[in-house]
Amino acid sequence: MWRSSDAGPLHLEQGFVSVAAAGGLGIDIRGASVRFGGMAALGEASLQVAPGEFVAVVGDSGGGKTTLLRAIGGLLPLSGGTISFSQAPGPRDIGFCFQEGRLLPWRSVLANVALPLELEGVPRGERLAAAADMLRRMRLHGVEKRMPAQLSGGMRMRVAMARALVTRPRLLLLDEPFGALDEVTRTALDAELLGLVRESGATAVLVTHSIQEAVFLADRVFVLRGRPGVGQPPVPIDLPERSDRVRVGVHFAELCARVQQSLQGGAP
Repeated sequence: MWRSSDAGPLHLEQGFVSVAAAGGLGIDIRGASVRFGGMAALGEASLQVAPGEFVAVVGDSGGGKTTLLRAIGGLLPLSGGTISFSQAPGPRDIGFCFQEGRLLPWRSVLANVALPLELEGVPRGERLAAAADMLRRMRLHGVEKRMPAQLSGGMRMRVAMARALVTRPRLLLLDEPFGALDEVTRTALDAELLGLVRESGATAVLVTHSIQEAVFLADRVFVLRGRPGVGQPPVPIDLPERSDRVRVGVHFAELCARVQQSLQGGAP
């Protein structure tokens, strides 16, 4: 299912945003399309993602954003085009985080976070120590023995994020992870997520319906326009910093407008 690049690291196109990060996977998507029977779920998408880059994907509902993300992760086969990587991904190299969290209700918080390592056969002591460390990084120390039902929505999403990061993935695939949360919690978790991704050096691809979230988090925003979605030229995001103050600035609003124009068919 995986296709790895035989030519070594990706050759970046002119104007490409290069983010220095050790260990992130580069992605090269060329003419990727997906069909289910006679129905097109993803029109065509081409995008290069540098190792360590954070890319957000926005588009109309039903345009193929989640389909593209799952194709990148090897969960869906392509009907056309290719997706290749700067290096062949190993078992721990890709982490997923979904909107629902998908925590196992019969397992404790600690056991949920340790699950990916357990499935790989990592010894119990080692996997529990790694899970506890990741929970501390997510500011969840002290909830290890709780069950998911005992947590707030924001805490459950932090647990899901810890589970996605516990294997130290080189590529993090995020499908609306905070979409069901209130705006205040979502804004706080956006900042936490960005800090963790930057610290890890991983490449990140985020699907979101929120243009503001995409602009705040991403180095570039990739637009899928129409149903099925067809990829548009990515919008580069040149924010001087990522903070609450930036969100209310004029330049932030201008960047959001550029993404909106691309979605509506205008030049970004």
